[in-house]
Amino acid sequence: MRLFLYGTLMGAADTPMSRWLGERVASAVPASAPGRMLAIPSPSGWFPALLPGSGRVRGMLAEIGLAPGELARLDRYEGREYRRGTVRVRGAKGLATAQAYLWRAPLPAGALPVPGGDFLALLAATGAPILKSRNGT
Repeated sequence: MRLFLYGTLMGAADTPMSRWLGERVASAVPASAPGRMLAIPSPSGWFPALLPGSGRVRGMLAEIGLAPGELARLDRYEGREYRRGTVRVRGAKGLATAQAYLWRAPLPAGALPVPGGDFLALLAATGAPILKSRNGT
């Protein structure tokens, strides 16, 4: 399956779940998707939210091989605030269709816009911690 990664699941995020997913990634290339990115605060660190919008969100287009039940594990990790949907991404080879986790919950207080749509660059520039684990995973 193709999955657009833009936050805690990206290999560069170095979270437990990104390492788990990395073992299943056949290839990953830089890509962008339409929308706007927000950084969501939590007591344990920050995580991203992809919402509809006129900007571009930067991430990776990954080809992933999942065993039965592993897609459900990803869905549980993302939680009820997200829904998996289809997005059109732009990469070096043009346009492609991929799945992505899209924010669907009300935005919490303290959510911040991510200039340039690059969540990991924002964290690196500010020194803010990334959320390492969600929903017990």
